[in-house]
Amino acid sequence: MPRALLSVWIVISMVPPLFGQYGTAPNNYYPMKYTGSIFSGEVIEANSDQISMTYTKKGKTDTFAGRFEAPCSIPSADGRGMTTSEIPKGTVVTAFFDAETKKVDGQKLKENIALALAFDVWNGVKTPENSRRIYFCTNDRHRHFRAWGN
Repeated sequence: MPRALLSVWIVISMVPPLFGQYGTAPNNYYPMKYTGSIFSGEVIEANSDQISMTYTKKGKTDTFAGRFEAPCSIPSADGRGMTTSEIPKGTVVTAFFDAETKKVDGQKLKENIALALAFDVWNGVKTPENSRRIYFCTNDRHRHFRAWGN
């Protein structure tokens, strides 16, 4: 990854939340290590190994950047499967992520690791919450029921 892109990504991922687009995952089956953090927003860029999203409300913008732990398994209407790089810009998704802190050159840097995605709006149509599916981006196939009080 080019150094300039890495630097921008690190700075964006260190921005504290401005308002409520960060939240807690709904009760469901998740990998044991998952801590329950989510971010919902519009996709501004997605490729095979990372996603960037933004949420704007009342003139304030909150940005999220995360690296996928593993390729996501996302079905498509034609049955061939879809990669994260094919997610159209402007699509509203929820990223299920864990934050990791690493030391690089003596500085602590936070990195968001995306473990799953859910599509909140697809092609301009809101996905009803009770039928929203979670597509995992992790190699951990053992899932345990996790309740965060929602």
